[in-house]
Amino acid sequence: MKILLCIAGMPYAEATVRFGGGIAGSTQSSVTLLHVISRRGERVAGRRVLDRAHEMLPDLTVTRRIRQGDPTERILTEIRRGHHNLVVVGASQGSPLTQRLLGSVTLQIIRRAPISVLVVRRAGPHLERVLICTGGLDVAEPVIEAGSRLAEAAHARAALLHVISPVPSMYTGLDEIEETLPELLQTDTPTARHLRSGAEILARHRVSAELKLRYGVAADEILSEAREGDYDLVVIGASGTAGRLRGWLLGDVTRQVVEHAPRSVLVVRPA
Repeated sequence: MKILLCIAGMPYAEATVRFGGGIAGSTQSSVTLLHVISRRGERVAGRRVLDRAHEMLPDLTVTRRIRQGDPTERILTEIRRGHHNLVVVGASQGSPLTQRLLGSVTLQIIRRAPISVLVVRRAGPHLERVLICTGGLDVAEPVIEAGSRLAEAAHARAALLHVISPVPSMYTGLDEIEETLPELLQTDTPTARHLRSGAEILARHRVSAELKLRYGVAADEILSEAREGDYDLVVIGASGTAGRLRGWLLGDVTRQVVEHAPRSVLVVRPA
C-alpha cells in the first residue's frame, strides 16, 4: 500500500506522523511525506518540517515532497500522480486560524479524494481498539473489509456497530435494546444477515471482535459509542455510495463523525 502523509507543520503534526507511520509500519506500506507551502520563501522552513517528520519514521520507506499552492488542490494532485491508496491528514493543527483552514481542507479532501482518508485526532502510540460503523447491507462491505484488514495488521480488537433508526416505541432503554441482539442474529432479516456477514469478514481476518446494535440517530449513536468504548479509530463509509445508504454515508453522518469524534477517523472510499 502507498500512503500519502500530509503535514501542515511541526510540532502540531507530530501526532499525525506517529499515527500515520504506525499504520504504514503495521501494513508494510511506503510513505510519501507532503508539505504544502503558500510561497517560495517558505521552502527552507518546509524542508525542516520534512526533516523532522522523516526522523520520526526511521524504519519506513519514505519519499518527501514540497508543493506550492492551494493545499487542497496540491494534495489531490499528489494523490492522482502518486497512485496512493490512503491519504492521512490531521484534524486540527496549530493556531485557531490554522485549525479552521485545515478543517476546511480536511472536509474537501474527504469529499473529493478518490481514495480513503485517515483523519488523525488525539492519536495514541498504538492502535488497539477499532470501531467499524456499518449502515447495512452489501454496500457497507468495503467499510468492514477495510476496518478488518487494518485491525488484523495492527493486532487490534474491533467492534462492528450497526445503528437502527428511529427508536421503536416498545424499547425504553439501551439495556433492553442490547439484549435483543442475540435474538436478532437468529432471524433471517436483512439486518441479521448483514451483521452475520460482517462477523464472518472479521473472523476471516482473525480479528477479535464483538457486534454492537444501537437504536437512534446514526451520528449521535456512533459518537456515543466512540466515546464510551474508548476506541483509537472509528471506521466509516465515504460519499458516493449508491442506494438507500447514500444519505446515511454521504450527508451529515460522515461529516459529524469526522468533526466530533474523540479520536481518529478512517473514511473509507471503495476502490
